[in-house]
Amino acid sequence: MEQYWCATLLIPKGVHKLITKFCRNFLWQPEDGKRKMIMKSWSSCCAPYQEGGYNIKEILSWNKCIICKWIWAIETKSESVWAAWNYKYNIKNEDFWAMEVKPHHSESWRSILLVKNELITRTGSIAEAKQVLFRSVQAGKLNLSLLYDYLRVPAVKISWAKGVWNTAVLPKHGFIMVLAVQGKLATVDKLNQKGQCIVNRCILCKKDNESHQHLFFKCSFASTVWIGVLQWLRMSYRTRNMRKELQWIARFQKRKHWKARLYSSSLAATVYCLWEERNCRLFREEEHSSEYILKRIQYVVSVRLLFVTNSRYKNEVVDYLQC
Repeated sequence: MEQYWCATLLIPKGVHKLITKFCRNFLWQPEDGKRKMIMKSWSSCCAPYQEGGYNIKEILSWNKCIICKWIWAIETKSESVWAAWNYKYNIKNEDFWAMEVKPHHSESWRSILLVKNELITRTGSIAEAKQVLFRSVQAGKLNLSLLYDYLRVPAVKISWAKGVWNTAVLPKHGFIMVLAVQGKLATVDKLNQKGQCIVNRCILCKKDNESHQHLFFKCSFASTVWIGVLQWLRMSYRTRNMRKELQWIARFQKRKHWKARLYSSSLAATVYCLWEERNCRLFREEEHSSEYILKRIQYVVSVRLLFVTNSRYKNEVVDYLQC
């Protein structure tokens, strides 16, 4: 139903805000309904994986892209009944690309003309607007995903996206991993910067102030977990910086070796489990040992890796994980 209306009419601003609110609350609103500190803007969430986002389609931009398929049908003089009817009763002898919205136009035709006018404005000319449509064609059909990428405003690409978003990393682990790398998790130091007066003390080691760097790398409890994970992976060096680790994994991903997926899955699972343990202690007053967390990481990573690994390499993966 949503796709039908998106392909027929421009969504009103009020409806667009309401849909965005529902989507945003789905991501950030806790189950108890209480307000929560949001550290990442919705526009950055809608960015592609390669730009540090979650690849969520921005509803209004996607709405306009879907309507562009009717513009494409008119431009290519489609043999459909819809195109023939509009040429006879709406366009008549006029130039479609020069048409303006008139009071007697229907709401659907008005939406098409408004999107057409915006496309011309954004590209700078009618000729360039047509070129954008033609560049978005694949196998004779308008590719809406390509058109969406052409029309949106791009951001700076990141070098570590493939280290997070691959088949071996669970989506919930990747979600938290992106926030951790970007420093967007609601750690105590961040909450204090937002004006909340909270005693800054790491709840895992109970020694130093809580920050992203401390919580995941400098904390003595986290260090114990990392040592166990690295020994399990047969890696001798110590992790120091999350972004550098991801960049190294992203470069390793180019080889398409199952070990690259193992490393990225282990890194994301460790970050997720440490953040989950922090929240369990803070909000539920439940405490688990580093051994328990390590076993949980090993189990989750092993099951996920075996699930996504090609059958030719499964025996090799099993032997590696069991040693």
